[in-house]
Amino acid sequence: MVLALASCGGGGSSTNKETVITSAGPAPSKPVGGGAKNAAAKPGSGASSGDAACQAQLDEFVSRMTDLRQSLLAGLSYAEYVVRVRAIRDAYEAVPVKKLGVSCLDGAAGDAEDAFNQYLRAANTWGDCAGTAGCAASEIEGKLQRRWRIASKSLDQAKGSS
Repeated sequence: MVLALASCGGGGSSTNKETVITSAGPAPSKPVGGGAKNAAAKPGSGASSGDAACQAQLDEFVSRMTDLRQSLLAGLSYAEYVVRVRAIRDAYEAVPVKKLGVSCLDGAAGDAEDAFNQYLRAANTWGDCAGTAGCAASEIEGKLQRRWRIASKSLDQAKGSS
């Protein structure tokens, strides 16, 4: 993932593009995919201490993605988007993966990583366009919106599947 982000605009003129694209609005809070992951992560009674520990270890990572999602509603330039995705990457790399329980990895951590992957894919799509002469933001807006919707759903799932 680090290589993918580095290739999306760490230098050159593509990061200076000031095209601003906004998201279509908040994504629905329905979970992505089947309910198997959700059922395994939520055992009927209240949250366990393992669930709280999972959320605590993912807090910075998930919070940065939540901030990005909110910023997309207002509109971001490509350069601003890349800065935020890099900050998310830093938080991702700081997650103590070896200390996460299996239910956390299978639940909230997996969902959060899925969201991050979608934000990375959007950064790469946008960067490819920004670095291509004649590519208009309108040509990729649908692709970006789709990635952001999927990321938003996965992020909601991560927040609810601890």
